[in-house]
Amino acid sequence: MRIDAHQHFWVYSPEEFDWIGENERVLKRDYLPPALQSELNGQGIDGTVVVQARQSTVETQWLLSLAHEHPLIKGVVGWVDLMSPTLEEQLQRWQSASALKGFRHVIQDESDPNFMLQASFIKGLTLLHQFDYAYDLLIVASQLPQARQLLDKLPQHRIVIDHIAKPDIANGDGFAKWKEHMQSIAEKQNVYCKISGMVTEADHQKWQEEDFIPFMDVVFSAFGPERVMFGSDWPVCQLAATYPEVIQIVERYVARMYPEFSQHIFGLNAERFYRL
Repeated sequence: MRIDAHQHFWVYSPEEFDWIGENERVLKRDYLPPALQSELNGQGIDGTVVVQARQSTVETQWLLSLAHEHPLIKGVVGWVDLMSPTLEEQLQRWQSASALKGFRHVIQDESDPNFMLQASFIKGLTLLHQFDYAYDLLIVASQLPQARQLLDKLPQHRIVIDHIAKPDIANGDGFAKWKEHMQSIAEKQNVYCKISGMVTEADHQKWQEEDFIPFMDVVFSAFGPERVMFGSDWPVCQLAATYPEVIQIVERYVARMYPEFSQHIFGLNAERFYRL
């Protein structure tokens, strides 16, 4: 299977999606499976991993209902309060939901830089591992030092870094530190990385394909082509690029640098990581 390992669905409302900015009008509408299906067909993508866009268990249940109705969804990354005293009971109830493959929290928006290092948060991640769920680590580049500390405590967990940890592609600021931290994190063999979300970290109007090459060089060299997976971040990617443009950035790079691993990067790695 060719897999898009990171995309979102939503029924838009300003209250529930207040993270969508005033000028991000292209995102202020509903995005549901039929709208994505034509994009997938055009690029030969067989299925996707849909990732939460709201921080509520209602979101998790809604995504699971979509997965039940739409075969294109091969896996769901939902949300649950990892610090809830009833976490174990909630995870137990979800054991029958075969489409549920993992969870995510929007750590990038937490004001406390040490949020992810709280004992209760780490305890929650440990429970996820016990229930055999993966975890998507959504952070920005400045949070990479804390992420390394967190990962030191979770040597067996299946964890993937979303959006290459959101470096400043538009200006290149902090590239050397980002590279150093990513190389350090990649030493953890249980950690994968998604080549996703790059176009929205670049100049939305003026990006060139060459802008992404130094960042992809770092990720592929550090993690290796068997721990990297493609994700479009659709529909958020539409702030800066079309679906075909997003996939072609990675396809052309892989064809040039890692042609023998194309099936891994566009499917097999996601299948293995999420157990699709």
